[in-house]
Amino acid sequence: MNFKITKFKVILLLFTLIINGCSYPLLNSEMIEKKFGSYGLDVIESNNEDRISFLFSNDDYYIALNKINAVKKSSGYKKKYHTLALVSFMDSVKISEVHKKIIEGSSIGATFKDYGWSITKDSLLVLELSKDIHPVIQKWLKSNAYQNIAIHVYTLTVKNKTQTIRYAEIIEIHHPDYLSLTKLKDIYDINSSREKDAFVVKIKNIIIDKLSNNKTSQIILGLLDHQGEHDVNPVTD
Repeated sequence: MNFKITKFKVILLLFTLIINGCSYPLLNSEMIEKKFGSYGLDVIESNNEDRISFLFSNDDYYIALNKINAVKKSSGYKKKYHTLALVSFMDSVKISEVHKKIIEGSSIGATFKDYGWSITKDSLLVLELSKDIHPVIQKWLKSNAYQNIAIHVYTLTVKNKTQTIRYAEIIEIHHPDYLSLTKLKDIYDINSSREKDAFVVKIKNIIIDKLSNNKTSQIILGLLDHQGEHDVNPVTD
């Protein structure tokens, strides 16, 4: 009897460790790698307050999640851009070493995991906007099959044994061949009733403002000149 109880406790402990060791839902970088087989990012703009990056995959070239600036050392292949991420850093003073690596071009999620931090996404909003919101988005969604973009807004909180820090607020704009609005709601269990009109307008204005910066838009448009072909049909499930 005691042996059975002990065995049960061991199994329960192992199960708990497995659950705690897994992050669900996956980070965006992990989801791209899982769906398309590879992952990389082009950092468009980065400083102590903000970062804009373009997350991509490529079928013929694998890029490790923790390889700093891997994309700058690679050439000769077409990138498929899946997510445009607009990051506003909130509290980085207590984690300056990690933050330095991130603003230098490392993946946010992979870097925190390398340093032993767990990551939580607190979803604020999911919404869908027309690609006509900005010429940059129109060029990205160049096929007539794509008319709308799905957007996920959340705060990213990191935690270790001694600290919990609200690190950033992130707006992720997703290509239709990667994530639809329905899929986002499914993954993050967000109900439409949480979408507040005033907040939607605020997010829309932030996106327009960021993409209207001349330097930023020129860099993104330059990258899109060499983008690979996406699937013809948007994700609907």
